[in-house]
Amino acid sequence: MKRPVVATLILLGSLLLPLTASASEIRAFVTDFSVSSPESGELRTALRRLLASRLAGDGISTVDAASEADVIVSGSYTQLGKVFSLDAVAKTATGRQISSAFEQGDSPDGLIPAVGTLSAKLRGEIVKRYPALEQPQRTVTPPAPAAAPAPAPAVAPAPAPVTLPAPLAAEKASSSEIVRQEKTPGKTSQRIAGAYSSLAPAGQDRFVMGEGRILHLYRQGATPALLAETKLPPRQKILGVDTLTTEPGGRALAFASIIDGETPASRIYVLENDQLKLLQENLPYLFRGIALAGGPKRLFAQQMGTGDDFYGDVYEASYLDGKLQLKNPIKMPRFANIFNFNTFRDQSGNSFITAFSDSGYLVIYTDKGEEIWRTSDKFGGSETYFQRSDRDNERITGTPFRTRFIDQRITVTDSGEILVPQNGGFFVLGNSRSYSNYSVVSLAWNGSSLEERWRTKQSQNYLADYFYQPASKELVLLEVVQRGGIFNRGGSAIRVIRAE
Repeated sequence: MKRPVVATLILLGSLLLPLTASASEIRAFVTDFSVSSPESGELRTALRRLLASRLAGDGISTVDAASEADVIVSGSYTQLGKVFSLDAVAKTATGRQISSAFEQGDSPDGLIPAVGTLSAKLRGEIVKRYPALEQPQRTVTPPAPAAAPAPAPAVAPAPAPVTLPAPLAAEKASSSEIVRQEKTPGKTSQRIAGAYSSLAPAGQDRFVMGEGRILHLYRQGATPALLAETKLPPRQKILGVDTLTTEPGGRALAFASIIDGETPASRIYVLENDQLKLLQENLPYLFRGIALAGGPKRLFAQQMGTGDDFYGDVYEASYLDGKLQLKNPIKMPRFANIFNFNTFRDQSGNSFITAFSDSGYLVIYTDKGEEIWRTSDKFGGSETYFQRSDRDNERITGTPFRTRFIDQRITVTDSGEILVPQNGGFFVLGNSRSYSNYSVVSLAWNGSSLEERWRTKQSQNYLADYFYQPASKELVLLEVVQRGGIFNRGGSAIRVIRAE
Protein backbone atom coordinates (compact mmCIF):
# COMPACT_ATOMS: atom_id res chain seq x y z
CA MET A 1 0.00 0.00 0.00
CA LYS A 2 1.32 3.46 -0.88
CA ARG A 3 2.35 5.93 1.85
CA PRO A 4 -0.31 8.57 1.00
CA VAL A 5 -3.05 6.06 1.84
CA VAL A 6 -1.37 5.22 5.15
CA ALA A 7 -1.01 8.90 5.95
CA THR A 8 -4.69 9.46 5.22
CA LEU A 9 -5.65 6.64 7.57
CA ILE A 10 -3.51 8.05 10.37
CA LEU A 11 -4.95 11.55 9.93
CA LEU A 12 -8.56 10.31 9.91
CA GLY A 13 -8.00 8.12 12.94
CA SER A 14 -6.41 10.96 14.91
CA LEU A 15 -9.16 13.44 14.11
CA LEU A 16 -12.08 11.11 14.83
CA LEU A 17 -10.83 9.26 17.91
CA PRO A 18 -13.11 10.10 20.88
CA LEU A 19 -11.43 11.77 23.87
CA THR A 20 -13.99 11.08 26.60
CA ALA A 21 -16.04 8.14 27.77
CA SER A 22 -19.37 8.02 29.52
CA ALA A 23 -19.55 5.83 32.61
CA SER A 24 -22.76 4.24 31.35
CA GLU A 25 -21.24 3.19 28.02
CA ILE A 26 -19.33 0.02 27.19
CA ARG A 27 -15.65 0.91 27.15
CA ALA A 28 -13.69 -0.61 24.28
CA PHE A 29 -9.94 -0.73 23.67
CA VAL A 30 -8.64 -1.43 20.17
CA THR A 31 -5.20 -3.01 19.93
CA ASP A 32 -2.73 -2.41 17.12
CA PHE A 33 -3.57 -4.53 14.08
CA SER A 34 -1.51 -7.52 13.03
CA VAL A 35 -0.47 -6.55 9.50
CA SER A 36 1.12 -8.52 6.67
CA SER A 37 2.30 -5.57 4.60
CA PRO A 38 5.64 -3.88 3.81
CA GLU A 39 4.54 -0.81 5.78
CA SER A 40 3.16 -2.69 8.77
CA GLY A 41 4.60 -0.24 11.34
CA GLU A 42 2.51 2.73 10.23
CA LEU A 43 -0.47 0.78 8.99
CA ARG A 44 -1.07 -1.21 12.19
CA THR A 45 -1.48 2.02 14.18
CA ALA A 46 -3.52 3.75 11.48
CA LEU A 47 -6.00 0.88 11.28
CA ARG A 48 -6.33 0.79 15.06
CA ARG A 49 -7.15 4.50 15.24
CA LEU A 50 -9.58 4.36 12.36
CA LEU A 51 -11.43 1.33 13.75
CA ALA A 52 -11.59 2.93 17.20
CA SER A 53 -13.12 6.11 15.77
CA ARG A 54 -15.75 4.21 13.79
CA LEU A 55 -16.54 1.84 16.67
CA ALA A 56 -17.45 4.62 19.09
CA GLY A 57 -21.11 5.59 19.41
CA ASP A 58 -24.47 3.89 20.08
CA GLY A 59 -23.49 2.78 23.59
CA ILE A 60 -19.75 2.26 23.05
CA SER A 61 -16.87 4.58 23.87
CA THR A 62 -13.17 3.91 23.25
CA VAL A 63 -10.41 4.19 25.85
CA ASP A 64 -6.64 4.40 25.58
CA ALA A 65 -5.67 1.51 27.86
CA ALA A 66 -6.69 -2.12 28.05
CA SER A 67 -6.85 -1.91 31.86
CA GLU A 68 -9.75 0.56 31.57
CA ALA A 69 -11.72 -1.43 29.02
CA ASP A 70 -14.76 -3.68 29.25
CA VAL A 71 -14.13 -5.05 25.77
CA ILE A 72 -10.85 -5.69 23.92
CA VAL A 73 -10.93 -5.58 20.11
CA SER A 74 -8.04 -7.07 18.14
CA GLY A 75 -7.70 -7.18 14.38
CA SER A 76 -5.54 -8.33 11.52
CA TYR A 77 -4.95 -7.06 7.99
CA THR A 78 -3.87 -9.51 5.30
CA GLN A 79 -2.89 -8.48 1.78
CA LEU A 80 -2.42 -10.93 -1.08
CA GLY A 81 -1.61 -9.00 -4.24
CA LYS A 82 -4.28 -6.30 -4.46
CA VAL A 83 -6.82 -8.27 -2.45
CA PHE A 84 -7.01 -7.54 1.28
CA SER A 85 -8.92 -8.95 4.23
CA LEU A 86 -9.76 -7.23 7.53
CA ASP A 87 -10.56 -9.59 10.40
CA ALA A 88 -11.48 -8.54 13.95
CA VAL A 89 -12.52 -10.22 17.20
CA ALA A 90 -14.14 -8.58 20.24
CA LYS A 91 -13.65 -10.20 23.65
CA THR A 92 -14.57 -9.25 27.18
CA ALA A 93 -11.86 -8.33 29.68
CA THR A 94 -12.03 -11.94 30.95
CA GLY A 95 -11.35 -13.34 27.50
CA ARG A 96 -14.86 -14.46 26.50
CA GLN A 97 -15.52 -13.88 22.80
CA ILE A 98 -18.47 -11.60 22.00
CA SER A 99 -18.24 -11.09 18.28
CA SER A 100 -16.09 -11.62 15.21
CA ALA A 101 -16.35 -10.10 11.75
CA PHE A 102 -14.42 -9.70 8.54
CA GLU A 103 -14.47 -7.56 5.42
CA GLN A 104 -12.49 -7.82 2.23
CA GLY A 105 -11.74 -5.78 -0.86
CA ASP A 106 -9.82 -6.00 -4.08
CA SER A 107 -8.04 -2.62 -4.03
CA PRO A 108 -6.63 -0.17 -1.44
CA ASP A 109 -9.42 2.28 -2.32
CA GLY A 110 -11.91 0.04 -0.54
CA LEU A 111 -9.99 -0.14 2.75
CA ILE A 112 -11.63 2.80 4.54
CA PRO A 113 -15.22 1.74 3.67
CA ALA A 114 -14.32 -1.80 4.76
CA VAL A 115 -13.24 -0.53 8.18
CA GLY A 116 -16.57 1.26 8.54
CA THR A 117 -18.55 -1.86 7.69
CA LEU A 118 -16.39 -3.98 10.00
CA SER A 119 -16.94 -1.62 12.94
CA ALA A 120 -20.71 -1.57 12.38
CA LYS A 121 -20.86 -5.37 12.55
CA LEU A 122 -18.80 -5.48 15.73
CA ARG A 123 -20.71 -2.64 17.41
CA GLY A 124 -24.11 -4.27 16.93
CA GLU A 125 -23.04 -7.56 18.50
CA ILE A 126 -21.12 -5.91 21.37
CA VAL A 127 -24.05 -3.70 22.41
CA LYS A 128 -26.48 -6.60 22.12
CA ARG A 129 -24.49 -9.32 23.86
CA TYR A 130 -22.06 -7.72 26.31
CA PRO A 131 -24.46 -6.70 29.13
CA ALA A 132 -26.08 -10.12 29.49
CA LEU A 133 -22.87 -12.02 28.82
CA GLU A 134 -20.38 -10.36 31.12
CA GLN A 135 -21.68 -7.85 33.64
CA PRO A 136 -23.19 -10.31 36.14
CA GLN A 137 -20.01 -12.41 36.30
CA ARG A 138 -17.25 -10.09 35.26
CA THR A 139 -15.20 -10.10 38.48
CA VAL A 140 -14.33 -12.53 41.24
CA THR A 141 -13.78 -11.34 44.82
CA PRO A 142 -10.85 -13.11 46.57
CA PRO A 143 -11.96 -15.40 49.42
CA ALA A 144 -11.19 -14.45 53.00
CA PRO A 145 -7.92 -15.86 54.43
CA ALA A 146 -8.13 -19.00 56.54
CA ALA A 147 -6.67 -17.28 59.62
CA ALA A 148 -8.89 -14.94 61.61
CA PRO A 149 -8.34 -11.38 60.40
CA ALA A 150 -7.58 -8.45 62.66
CA PRO A 151 -10.57 -6.37 63.83
CA ALA A 152 -11.81 -4.23 60.94
CA PRO A 153 -12.10 -0.46 61.23
CA ALA A 154 -15.51 1.20 61.30
CA VAL A 155 -15.47 1.69 57.55
CA ALA A 156 -13.44 -0.99 55.81
CA PRO A 157 -12.38 -0.54 52.20
CA ALA A 158 -13.88 -3.11 49.85
CA PRO A 159 -11.35 -5.58 48.43
CA ALA A 160 -10.30 -4.80 44.90
CA PRO A 161 -11.93 -7.06 42.32
CA VAL A 162 -9.64 -9.45 40.53
CA THR A 163 -10.18 -9.83 36.81
CA LEU A 164 -9.77 -13.34 35.52
CA PRO A 165 -7.03 -13.49 32.86
CA ALA A 166 -8.12 -14.98 29.53
CA PRO A 167 -6.35 -18.37 29.94
CA LEU A 168 -7.94 -18.97 33.36
CA ALA A 169 -11.35 -17.90 32.09
CA ALA A 170 -11.08 -20.35 29.20
CA GLU A 171 -9.96 -23.13 31.54
CA LYS A 172 -12.87 -22.48 33.88
CA ALA A 173 -15.36 -22.53 31.01
CA SER A 174 -14.02 -25.79 29.60
CA SER A 175 -14.13 -27.52 33.00
CA SER A 176 -17.93 -27.09 33.10
CA GLU A 177 -18.51 -28.85 29.79
CA ILE A 178 -20.28 -32.19 30.06
CA VAL A 179 -18.15 -34.51 27.96
CA ARG A 180 -19.95 -37.77 27.43
CA GLN A 181 -18.09 -40.97 28.23
CA GLU A 182 -18.52 -43.07 25.10
CA LYS A 183 -19.70 -46.58 25.90
CA THR A 184 -18.25 -47.63 22.57
CA PRO A 185 -15.96 -45.65 20.28
CA GLY A 186 -18.45 -45.90 17.45
CA LYS A 187 -17.70 -47.09 13.94
CA THR A 188 -15.66 -45.17 11.39
CA SER A 189 -15.36 -46.17 7.76
CA GLN A 190 -12.19 -46.34 5.76
CA ARG A 191 -11.16 -43.20 3.89
CA ILE A 192 -13.39 -42.28 0.93
CA ALA A 193 -11.74 -40.36 -1.91
CA GLY A 194 -13.26 -36.88 -2.19
CA ALA A 195 -14.09 -33.99 0.18
CA TYR A 196 -17.88 -34.40 0.41
CA SER A 197 -20.24 -31.70 1.63
CA SER A 198 -23.66 -33.37 2.06
CA LEU A 199 -25.08 -36.70 3.23
CA ALA A 200 -28.51 -38.40 3.37
CA PRO A 201 -29.74 -41.96 4.04
CA ALA A 202 -31.06 -44.06 1.16
CA GLY A 203 -32.56 -47.11 2.75
CA GLN A 204 -31.13 -49.56 5.26
CA ASP A 205 -27.58 -49.79 3.95
CA ARG A 206 -27.18 -47.03 1.38
CA PHE A 207 -26.58 -43.29 1.46
CA VAL A 208 -26.31 -40.43 -1.01
CA MET A 209 -23.49 -37.89 -0.85
CA GLY A 210 -22.79 -34.64 -2.68
CA GLU A 211 -19.34 -33.51 -3.77
CA GLY A 212 -19.13 -30.25 -5.70
CA ARG A 213 -21.23 -31.00 -8.79
CA ILE A 214 -21.24 -34.81 -8.45
CA LEU A 215 -23.93 -36.84 -6.69
CA HIS A 216 -22.85 -40.29 -5.44
CA LEU A 217 -24.73 -43.37 -4.25
CA TYR A 218 -22.82 -45.60 -1.79
CA ARG A 219 -23.43 -48.86 0.03
CA GLN A 220 -22.54 -48.70 3.72
CA GLY A 221 -19.72 -50.80 5.09
CA ALA A 222 -16.27 -50.65 6.65
CA THR A 223 -15.14 -49.62 3.18
CA PRO A 224 -18.12 -47.87 1.51
CA ALA A 225 -18.74 -49.15 -2.02
CA LEU A 226 -19.57 -46.70 -4.80
CA LEU A 227 -22.68 -47.88 -6.65
CA ALA A 228 -23.49 -44.94 -8.94
CA GLU A 229 -22.72 -41.30 -9.59
CA THR A 230 -24.08 -38.52 -11.76
CA LYS A 231 -22.43 -35.25 -12.78
CA LEU A 232 -24.08 -31.85 -13.09
CA PRO A 233 -23.30 -29.17 -15.72
CA PRO A 234 -20.15 -27.09 -14.99
CA ARG A 235 -22.02 -24.02 -13.65
CA GLN A 236 -23.99 -26.00 -11.08
CA LYS A 237 -23.10 -26.85 -7.48
CA ILE A 238 -24.74 -29.12 -4.89
CA LEU A 239 -25.66 -27.26 -1.70
CA GLY A 240 -27.34 -30.17 0.07
CA VAL A 241 -29.06 -33.49 -0.44
CA ASP A 242 -32.03 -35.11 1.35
CA THR A 243 -33.99 -38.30 0.79
CA LEU A 244 -37.57 -39.35 1.31
CA THR A 245 -39.52 -42.58 0.89
CA THR A 246 -42.76 -42.11 -1.04
CA GLU A 247 -46.05 -43.89 -0.53
CA PRO A 248 -47.50 -45.89 -2.14
CA GLY A 249 -44.70 -47.86 -3.73
CA GLY A 250 -42.04 -47.09 -1.16
CA ARG A 251 -39.59 -45.64 -3.66
CA ALA A 252 -36.62 -43.74 -2.26
CA LEU A 253 -36.27 -40.27 -3.77
CA ALA A 254 -33.23 -38.02 -3.52
CA PHE A 255 -33.77 -34.24 -3.54
CA ALA A 256 -30.59 -32.37 -4.47
CA SER A 257 -30.55 -28.64 -3.69
CA ILE A 258 -28.53 -27.14 -6.55
CA ILE A 259 -27.44 -23.61 -7.40
CA ASP A 260 -26.81 -22.73 -11.05
CA GLY A 261 -24.80 -19.51 -10.99
CA GLU A 262 -27.17 -17.47 -8.81
CA THR A 263 -30.41 -19.38 -9.46
CA PRO A 264 -31.82 -22.57 -7.87
CA ALA A 265 -31.86 -25.51 -10.29
CA SER A 266 -32.62 -28.40 -7.96
CA ARG A 267 -33.21 -31.99 -9.04
CA ILE A 268 -35.20 -35.04 -7.97
CA TYR A 269 -33.80 -38.56 -8.48
CA VAL A 270 -35.31 -41.97 -7.84
CA LEU A 271 -33.05 -44.72 -6.47
CA GLU A 272 -33.72 -47.89 -8.49
CA ASN A 273 -31.50 -50.92 -8.93
CA ASP A 274 -28.56 -49.13 -7.30
CA GLN A 275 -28.82 -46.29 -9.80
CA LEU A 276 -29.73 -42.60 -9.65
CA LYS A 277 -32.48 -41.97 -12.20
CA LEU A 278 -33.37 -38.33 -12.89
CA LEU A 279 -37.07 -37.54 -12.49
CA GLN A 280 -37.15 -33.75 -12.58
CA GLU A 281 -34.63 -30.91 -12.91
CA ASN A 282 -34.29 -27.11 -12.81
CA LEU A 283 -36.71 -26.76 -9.90
CA PRO A 284 -36.74 -23.22 -8.38
CA TYR A 285 -36.65 -24.52 -4.80
CA LEU A 286 -34.16 -25.50 -2.10
CA PHE A 287 -34.97 -28.66 -0.09
CA ARG A 288 -34.39 -29.95 3.43
CA GLY A 289 -35.63 -33.05 5.25
CA ILE A 290 -36.65 -32.13 8.82
CA ALA A 291 -38.29 -34.04 11.69
CA LEU A 292 -40.18 -31.15 13.30
CA ALA A 293 -40.32 -31.43 17.11
CA GLY A 294 -38.89 -34.95 16.90
CA GLY A 295 -41.78 -36.26 14.78
CA PRO A 296 -41.61 -38.14 11.49
CA LYS A 297 -39.17 -36.77 8.93
CA ARG A 298 -40.80 -34.67 6.20
CA LEU A 299 -39.52 -32.78 3.19
CA PHE A 300 -39.65 -28.98 3.07
CA ALA A 301 -38.95 -26.44 0.33
CA GLN A 302 -38.26 -22.73 0.06
CA GLN A 303 -37.66 -20.33 -2.81
CA MET A 304 -34.92 -17.81 -3.43
CA GLY A 305 -35.76 -14.20 -4.27
CA THR A 306 -34.17 -11.73 -6.64
CA GLY A 307 -32.65 -9.80 -3.75
CA ASP A 308 -33.16 -12.28 -0.88
CA ASP A 309 -31.13 -15.45 -0.51
CA PHE A 310 -34.15 -17.16 1.06
CA TYR A 311 -37.58 -15.87 0.14
CA GLY A 312 -41.00 -16.33 1.71
CA ASP A 313 -42.43 -19.18 3.76
CA VAL A 314 -41.08 -22.70 4.08
CA TYR A 315 -43.55 -25.26 2.64
CA GLU A 316 -44.03 -28.94 3.27
CA ALA A 317 -43.25 -30.65 -0.05
CA SER A 318 -44.21 -33.95 -1.63
CA TYR A 319 -43.73 -35.58 -5.02
CA LEU A 320 -46.91 -37.20 -6.33
CA ASP A 321 -47.99 -38.18 -9.83
CA GLY A 322 -44.82 -36.75 -11.31
CA LYS A 323 -45.33 -33.30 -9.76
CA LEU A 324 -43.85 -31.42 -6.83
CA GLN A 325 -46.64 -30.28 -4.51
CA LEU A 326 -46.36 -27.67 -1.72
CA LYS A 327 -48.64 -27.18 1.29
CA ASN A 328 -48.75 -26.10 4.96
CA PRO A 329 -46.60 -22.94 4.85
CA ILE A 330 -44.44 -22.09 7.89
CA LYS A 331 -43.56 -18.45 8.43
CA MET A 332 -39.88 -18.03 9.20
CA PRO A 333 -38.75 -15.72 12.04
CA ARG A 334 -35.67 -13.53 11.71
CA PHE A 335 -32.51 -15.47 10.71
CA ALA A 336 -34.43 -18.69 10.02
CA ASN A 337 -34.44 -20.37 6.59
CA ILE A 338 -34.95 -23.77 5.01
CA PHE A 339 -31.50 -25.03 6.06
CA ASN A 340 -31.17 -23.88 9.69
CA PHE A 341 -34.42 -24.28 11.66
CA ASN A 342 -36.43 -26.81 13.62
CA THR A 343 -39.22 -26.77 16.22
CA PHE A 344 -39.59 -28.27 19.69
CA ARG A 345 -42.13 -28.37 22.53
CA ASP A 346 -41.75 -27.84 26.25
CA GLN A 347 -43.27 -30.05 28.94
CA SER A 348 -46.53 -28.09 28.77
CA GLY A 349 -46.83 -28.62 25.03
CA ASN A 350 -45.93 -25.06 24.02
CA SER A 351 -44.25 -24.86 20.63
CA PHE A 352 -40.99 -23.01 19.90
CA ILE A 353 -38.80 -22.41 16.85
CA THR A 354 -35.02 -22.57 16.98
CA ALA A 355 -32.57 -21.40 14.31
CA PHE A 356 -28.99 -20.24 13.86
CA SER A 357 -28.36 -16.51 13.68
CA ASP A 358 -26.11 -15.13 10.95
CA SER A 359 -23.23 -15.22 13.45
CA GLY A 360 -23.83 -18.82 14.54
CA TYR A 361 -25.74 -18.34 17.81
CA LEU A 362 -28.67 -20.65 18.50
CA VAL A 363 -31.80 -18.49 18.85
CA ILE A 364 -35.11 -19.51 20.47
CA TYR A 365 -38.39 -17.98 19.24
CA THR A 366 -41.99 -18.36 20.32
CA ASP A 367 -44.37 -19.85 17.76
CA LYS A 368 -45.28 -16.22 16.94
CA GLY A 369 -41.70 -15.46 15.89
CA GLU A 370 -40.67 -13.44 18.97
CA GLU A 371 -37.05 -13.98 20.04
CA ILE A 372 -36.87 -14.94 23.73
CA TRP A 373 -33.35 -16.34 24.19
CA ARG A 374 -30.05 -17.07 22.44
CA THR A 375 -26.89 -18.96 23.33
CA SER A 376 -23.70 -17.23 24.41
CA ASP A 377 -21.58 -19.70 22.40
CA LYS A 378 -21.59 -20.26 18.66
CA PHE A 379 -22.68 -23.56 17.17
CA GLY A 380 -22.91 -25.01 13.68
CA GLY A 381 -20.27 -23.80 11.27
CA SER A 382 -20.13 -24.79 7.60
CA GLU A 383 -17.77 -24.42 4.65
CA THR A 384 -20.51 -24.92 2.02
CA TYR A 385 -21.63 -21.68 0.38
CA PHE A 386 -23.07 -19.96 -2.66
CA GLN A 387 -22.52 -16.45 -4.02
CA ARG A 388 -24.95 -13.91 -5.42
CA SER A 389 -24.57 -10.52 -7.06
CA ASP A 390 -24.51 -7.61 -4.60
CA ARG A 391 -23.69 -4.53 -6.70
CA ASP A 392 -25.64 -2.21 -4.39
CA ASN A 393 -23.12 -2.80 -1.59
CA GLU A 394 -19.99 -3.12 -3.71
CA ARG A 395 -18.73 0.31 -2.70
CA ILE A 396 -18.97 -0.68 0.97
CA THR A 397 -17.87 -4.32 0.82
CA GLY A 398 -15.34 -3.97 -1.98
CA THR A 399 -16.73 -6.99 -3.84
CA PRO A 400 -19.58 -7.34 -6.37
CA PHE A 401 -20.78 -10.55 -4.67
CA ARG A 402 -22.06 -11.58 -1.27
CA THR A 403 -21.31 -15.02 0.12
CA ARG A 404 -23.95 -17.07 1.96
CA PHE A 405 -22.93 -20.17 3.92
CA ILE A 406 -25.31 -23.11 4.27
CA ASP A 407 -26.04 -23.75 7.96
CA GLN A 408 -25.78 -27.08 9.72
CA ARG A 409 -28.87 -29.14 10.51
CA ILE A 410 -30.63 -28.73 13.86
CA THR A 411 -32.01 -32.08 15.04
CA VAL A 412 -34.77 -32.50 17.64
CA THR A 413 -35.21 -36.02 19.04
CA ASP A 414 -38.46 -37.63 20.16
CA SER A 415 -37.38 -36.98 23.77
CA GLY A 416 -37.08 -33.25 23.10
CA GLU A 417 -33.28 -33.00 23.02
CA ILE A 418 -31.80 -30.53 20.55
CA LEU A 419 -28.68 -31.89 18.80
CA VAL A 420 -26.37 -29.41 17.08
CA PRO A 421 -22.83 -29.73 15.71
CA GLN A 422 -20.13 -27.32 16.85
CA ASN A 423 -17.28 -27.01 14.38
CA GLY A 424 -14.18 -25.32 15.78
CA GLY A 425 -10.55 -24.50 15.08
CA PHE A 426 -11.91 -21.82 12.79
CA PHE A 427 -9.74 -19.96 10.29
CA VAL A 428 -11.06 -17.33 7.91
CA LEU A 429 -9.49 -15.26 5.18
CA GLY A 430 -12.17 -13.24 3.46
CA ASN A 431 -14.83 -15.73 2.38
CA SER A 432 -12.59 -18.78 2.80
CA ARG A 433 -13.47 -20.88 5.86
CA SER A 434 -11.64 -23.82 7.35
CA TYR A 435 -12.63 -25.86 10.43
CA SER A 436 -10.34 -28.42 12.05
CA ASN A 437 -12.37 -30.08 14.83
CA TYR A 438 -15.94 -30.63 16.00
CA SER A 439 -18.25 -32.00 18.69
CA VAL A 440 -21.96 -32.77 18.66
CA VAL A 441 -23.80 -31.12 21.57
CA SER A 442 -27.08 -32.12 23.20
CA LEU A 443 -29.17 -29.27 24.65
CA ALA A 444 -32.48 -29.27 26.51
CA TRP A 445 -35.00 -26.46 27.17
CA ASN A 446 -35.63 -25.87 30.89
CA GLY A 447 -38.46 -23.37 30.43
CA SER A 448 -36.28 -20.28 30.17
CA SER A 449 -33.03 -21.28 28.46
CA LEU A 450 -31.14 -24.19 26.95
CA GLU A 451 -28.99 -26.37 29.20
CA GLU A 452 -26.20 -28.57 27.91
CA ARG A 453 -26.73 -32.26 28.69
CA TRP A 454 -23.71 -33.79 27.01
CA ARG A 455 -21.30 -33.42 24.13
CA THR A 456 -19.30 -35.97 22.17
CA LYS A 457 -15.56 -36.10 22.47
CA GLN A 458 -13.89 -33.70 20.09
CA SER A 459 -12.94 -35.12 16.69
CA GLN A 460 -9.95 -33.74 14.83
CA ASN A 461 -11.86 -33.37 11.57
CA TYR A 462 -14.41 -31.02 9.99
CA LEU A 463 -18.05 -32.14 10.17
CA ALA A 464 -19.62 -31.38 6.78
CA ASP A 465 -23.08 -32.93 7.32
CA TYR A 466 -24.90 -35.58 9.36
CA PHE A 467 -28.26 -37.24 9.94
CA TYR A 468 -30.00 -38.82 12.92
CA GLN A 469 -31.53 -42.31 12.93
CA PRO A 470 -34.35 -42.31 15.53
CA ALA A 471 -34.92 -46.09 15.46
CA SER A 472 -31.36 -46.90 16.52
CA LYS A 473 -30.69 -43.51 18.19
CA GLU A 474 -27.51 -43.11 16.18
CA LEU A 475 -25.81 -40.20 14.49
CA VAL A 476 -24.26 -40.78 11.07
CA LEU A 477 -21.54 -38.18 10.59
CA LEU A 478 -19.80 -37.07 7.40
CA GLU A 479 -16.25 -36.05 8.30
CA VAL A 480 -13.80 -34.37 5.94
CA VAL A 481 -10.41 -35.84 6.81
CA GLN A 482 -8.49 -34.07 4.03
CA ARG A 483 -9.49 -31.04 2.00
CA GLY A 484 -9.29 -31.11 -1.74
CA GLY A 485 -6.67 -29.13 -3.60
CA ILE A 486 -5.32 -28.51 -7.07
CA PHE A 487 -3.80 -31.96 -7.33
CA ASN A 488 -6.13 -34.09 -5.18
CA ARG A 489 -9.82 -34.54 -4.33
CA GLY A 490 -9.26 -34.76 -0.59
CA GLY A 491 -10.83 -37.42 1.59
CA SER A 492 -13.86 -38.13 3.79
CA ALA A 493 -15.11 -40.76 6.24
CA ILE A 494 -18.46 -41.90 7.65
CA ARG A 495 -18.65 -42.17 11.43
CA VAL A 496 -21.56 -43.73 13.37
CA ILE A 497 -22.02 -43.05 17.11
CA ARG A 498 -24.77 -43.35 19.70
CA ALA A 499 -26.83 -40.20 20.29
CA GLU A 500 -27.77 -40.70 23.95
